[in-house]
Amino acid sequence: MKQLGLIILSISLSIIGTAQDTASEHFNKERHLDEVVVTANRSERKMGNVAAPVQIVSQKIIKRTGSQRLQDILQEQTGITIVNSTLASSLNGYPNPFGQGVQMLGLDPSYTLILLDGEPLIGRNGGILKLGRIATGDIRQIEIVKGPSSSLYGSEAMAGVINVLTQSPEKRKLELQLHQATHNTWGSTVSYFDKINKTGVQFFLNRYSSSGYDLDKTIYGKTVDPFREWNGQLKITQDINSKMQWLLSLRNFDSKQDNNYQILWGGNPAIAKGFTTEKDNSLFSQLRWQLKPQRKIYFRAFYDDYRNNSFVNLDKTTTRFDETTFNQSIIKPEIQYERVHGKNSYVAGAGAYFETMDADRYAGKRNFTTVYAFTQNEWSLVNNKLTFIAGGRVDKRNDFEAKFSPRIALAYHPNEHWKFTASSGMGFKAPDFRHLYLVFNNSQIGYSLIGAKQLATTLQQLKQQGLLQTGADITPYLGENNLKAETSFGSHFGANYSNEKWTIGLGLFRNDIKNLIDNFALPFTRSNGQAVFSYHNIGRVFTQGIEISTKYNLTKNISLSGGYQFLDAKDKDVLEKIDNKELYKRDPVTYITTLVKRSDYFGLFNRSKNSGNIKIDYNNEAKGWNVYARGIYRGRFGFMDMNGNAIADDPSEMVNGFWLLNLAASKTFKQGWAVQCGVENLLNYTNPSKLSNIAGRILFINLNYSIINKNKKQ
Repeated sequence: MKQLGLIILSISLSIIGTAQDTASEHFNKERHLDEVVVTANRSERKMGNVAAPVQIVSQKIIKRTGSQRLQDILQEQTGITIVNSTLASSLNGYPNPFGQGVQMLGLDPSYTLILLDGEPLIGRNGGILKLGRIATGDIRQIEIVKGPSSSLYGSEAMAGVINVLTQSPEKRKLELQLHQATHNTWGSTVSYFDKINKTGVQFFLNRYSSSGYDLDKTIYGKTVDPFREWNGQLKITQDINSKMQWLLSLRNFDSKQDNNYQILWGGNPAIAKGFTTEKDNSLFSQLRWQLKPQRKIYFRAFYDDYRNNSFVNLDKTTTRFDETTFNQSIIKPEIQYERVHGKNSYVAGAGAYFETMDADRYAGKRNFTTVYAFTQNEWSLVNNKLTFIAGGRVDKRNDFEAKFSPRIALAYHPNEHWKFTASSGMGFKAPDFRHLYLVFNNSQIGYSLIGAKQLATTLQQLKQQGLLQTGADITPYLGENNLKAETSFGSHFGANYSNEKWTIGLGLFRNDIKNLIDNFALPFTRSNGQAVFSYHNIGRVFTQGIEISTKYNLTKNISLSGGYQFLDAKDKDVLEKIDNKELYKRDPVTYITTLVKRSDYFGLFNRSKNSGNIKIDYNNEAKGWNVYARGIYRGRFGFMDMNGNAIADDPSEMVNGFWLLNLAASKTFKQGWAVQCGVENLLNYTNPSKLSNIAGRILFINLNYSIINKNKKQ
C-alpha cells in the first residue's frame, strides 16, 4: 500500500509540475449530464434525464488506457469486478476451465446481460461470456446499467446490462494501429469510415495474438497457451428517404488456441496436445421509420451463430483423449415503437428468441423459444424537474410459465447541480441449457457436472459402469429434479452533484434473490475420488452495499477521479442456521469443532467487501500529450471451503486483497501519427492457483495513424 501511494504521488507531482496551474471557466462545456445513452430506456436520452444508475465509458477514455481487451476496460470501473466462475472455488486449486466474467452488485457473471450494439452475445461457458470477442478499437461507447433490468431486457439482466456500442459510418477516415506487448503479444487494427451522399460504410478488422504465459514453472505447460484471434465488422447505412434509414451489420470473430497439458494415461504421466477453435458470426438488420416528427418505429432482425470446438490427442499419436463440441444459434426478430408527446415519452416493443443448442455436453440438440413484450412510459413533471418512469415486460419460454417484470423509477433535479434518483424493479432468470441438460465429465481433473434434468439418468449410467464410489446412494436423485426460475427484487437510491470542478455520485443498492440456482457437490464421489456436481435452487440470497464515485478537475489539463464500493453479499439460510446454532466448523489442523458465529461468516464466495479505483488523467491537447494512471483495488474474498461447512468463515479460505497499477502515456503528432507506451500491473501481482487470469507485469507500445478528409463533401 505504501509503495502504491508513493508511485501515485510521484506521478501526480510530475504531471502537476508540467501543467498550467490555471482552471478554465469553460472547462466543462461538454457536461457529463449532456451525454446521450440508449440502454437505460431502450431509446436515446440525455444522461441528465435518466432515472437509472448508468455509467458511461467513452471512446476517449478507452483509447487513453491503450488496452486491447474489453475486460481490462471494465475492471477499472467502480462496482465491477472481473472474476472466475463460481465453480472455480470447488476445483481444489486447479486452473478454472470456465474463464473470467463480469461481476456486478455482487452477482455472478451469468446475471449480467452483455449486449453488442443492443443485441445479446451468446456462447456462455459456465455462465461466462468471453469478452475478448469484442475488440476495443471498434468501441464508440460502453453503457453500464446497474440493477434489475428485466423490465426491458428479460432474463440474464438481474444484475444489470452492459451495452458495448461500436462506431458508425461518418466522414471519410482511416485509422491504423500496431500493438506490441510482453509475451510476444501482437495486435494490428484497421478501421475505415466513409459516407457518400446517402450511403455510409464502416469497416473494422483486428488481429490479436500471443505466445501465452506461464505463472508456475513447476507444472507442465503454460498457464495460458498461445492463441490468435481475428475480429471484424462491416456496417452499412442507407438513407432511403427523409423518413427511413436501413442499417446492416455483419460481424465475425475467429480464434484458435493451443491445448497442451499433462494427464494421467494408464496410471502414468502423459502429454495431451490439440487446439480449441471459436467462431462467432452474426448479422443484424434494422429499418428505422420516422412516422411523424415525434413518432418512430424500428423493425429489427438479428441472427448469431456461435461455435466452440476443442480436442486433444496423446502427444505424437492420433489417440483422442478428449473432444468437445459446443454450437449455439439464435434468431431474434423485434419491433419497437417510440413516441414523444409533449413532456411524455413512450416506448413499447415485442419480439421472440428462437434459440438452439447442439453440444456433446448437452445430451443432444435442444431448442428454447421465448416470446416477449415490453412497455415503458416516462412523464416529465414539476417544470421538468421530476421524471417518473413506469414499465414492465412479459416473457414466456416454451418450458416455463410466463414471467412479468415491472419497474418504476424517479429522477429529481432541484437545480443544475443536483440530481436524485430512486428505482425499484423485479428481475428473473430462467434456468439455461447448462442448468438443465449439461453432462460434463472433465477428463483432466476427473470431476463431473450434471444438469438437473439429466441427473437421474446420468447417475444410473455411472453406477452401472462402476464409475461411482462404492456404496453411493443415488436414490434421492432419481426423481424429477426440476429447477425453478430465479427471481429478484432490487432497489437503488442515488444522489449526484456536479459543478465546474467537482462531480460526485453516491449510490445505495439492495437485491433480494429467491430460488438462486447454484452448483452443489453430491454426498458421494466418482470412483476416482473426484466430486460429482449438479444444480439446485438454494433459496434466499441478498446483496447490498454502497458506491461512491468522484471526479475533480484540478487544473485545465488534470483531473483526479476515484470510486469505492462496499459490498455485503450473504445467504439468508446460512444466517438463520448461525442464529439457531446449527452451523459448525472444524479446524483443519487441530480438528476441533466449534459453532460458527455471525462475525465469522464473511459472505458468499468470490465477493470482495471492499473494492475501488484511483485515476489521474493529464491531457494537453494543444501539445498532444496524455498520461493516464489508474490504480485498481480488490479486497480479500473467499475462494473455497477448507473446514467442511461450505461457507467462507476462516482466514485459510481467503484470498488477500491486492492492487493493480496501470499507466499509459501517449504523444500525438500533427501528421496524424501517435505513439503510446504503457505498463499494466506495474506492481507485478500474481496468484497462479487462484487468479490465473492475471498475467503479471505487461509492457506495451501502440503506434497509431489516423487521416481524416475534412474537405470531402458528405
